[in-house]
Amino acid sequence: MARDRTDDLERGMDLVRRLPEVMPEEGDPYIRTIYADIRVSLRVPFVDLFFWVLANYPTYLSFTWSQLSPHLHKRTFEQAADELRSGASLGPLLELLVETAPVDWAALGDLKYIRPFTDTIHYVLPKLLLVATAFDEELLGPEPSEDGPPPAEWYGTIGSLGWIPIGPGDGMISLPMVSPREASDQNQAIFETIKQRHDHPTVATYYRALGNWPPFLQAAWNQIEPLVDCPPYDQRRRDVIEQALTTVRGLRLPGTGTAGAFGVNDAQIDEIRAILAVFRLRLIPDLLLDVTRIKAALDGPEAAQSSRFSVAQHTS
Repeated sequence: MARDRTDDLERGMDLVRRLPEVMPEEGDPYIRTIYADIRVSLRVPFVDLFFWVLANYPTYLSFTWSQLSPHLHKRTFEQAADELRSGASLGPLLELLVETAPVDWAALGDLKYIRPFTDTIHYVLPKLLLVATAFDEELLGPEPSEDGPPPAEWYGTIGSLGWIPIGPGDGMISLPMVSPREASDQNQAIFETIKQRHDHPTVATYYRALGNWPPFLQAAWNQIEPLVDCPPYDQRRRDVIEQALTTVRGLRLPGTGTAGAFGVNDAQIDEIRAILAVFRLRLIPDLLLDVTRIKAALDGPEAAQSSRFSVAQHTS
């Protein structure tokens, strides 16, 4: 039986709305050091909103990340992210392509920047979902009915052992983000619609970046909005969340100690658990589906099921 996270989600929504976002350029040296390792280990040139919020608990973030980050350098993790991106749980979403008039994307925004940024986000989102799932499962502990992690044979479905190159891949880019508080009236209207339709407490980093080209942002959202709340979309979200959980258990990612080891008290642990529920169950899976859809609109459904930045087949 799935855990009831209703209370966590409600509290987490409020916390994500209220807590400051610790931006990379505003963090103290301690936070900047954590952020630098996040970029290296996730192989992207930016740090996501997920970490901006968790940085309000720097001791927790530092300790937990230090336990998990070495495992992101393994080829098994890279291959697991590839499977999450291209698995059957996402495939049916690509069939939900609504019939619309052809869009001249190049006329709406600068594809020289938008396309590689979309590819970069598309690459990292499965990894972010696995990270959020691992963090969350550690705080939740095993379910009473849980029979333990999958058997060792499960690794055969993920791939062989080995290591991958670290650091951002060639061709990845970062873009400046449009702050929701400082956005133009046009962007604020689109941002508010995205938040309300998705029932999100804030605007995801991808949409903030697209805010540099409001016509493109609107056209991209037009590709998504008809799908939100439809049963197939909701099922895809549930599928990808479940697949991430199975993957995290199969990879046997390390435990990260007790609350005392985190350097935070029980009340803060409750807050972190609520925040993790929002990212793991709402923000990240929703954005993974959204970006998959936009990638399909830009480059075709087949391109949306893989990432040109994956190094899963690298040998060392």
